[in-house]
Amino acid sequence: MVEHDVRKVRVVLPAHVVEVGTEPLDRPMRNSVGGWPFLDDAQEWPECFCGERMALFFQLDIPPDVEIFGGDHLLVFHCRAHNDASEPESANGRLVPRAIA
Repeated sequence: MVEHDVRKVRVVLPAHVVEVGTEPLDRPMRNSVGGWPFLDDAQEWPECFCGERMALFFQLDIPPDVEIFGGDHLLVFHCRAHNDASEPESANGRLVPRAIA
């Protein structure tokens, strides 16, 4: 029997804090909970599969030092009628294509 030198490998992933302020916004902001989304010129406001325009949940600029998505702008929308984020429709444990936008 051969013994292996097994060492615990600890991976430290970077973390970022998102702070949500309490002051009302007097203009559109790139980092907001709700509000008006910052969409690219070619982007249309997202619609739910039911045909209704989705509401902006939150948006933020991802810090440039975050691997893969650094420097991008993340927008998260939800449907007021189909707010099923806690029970997403899946197939074999993966989100169905219409759940990914």
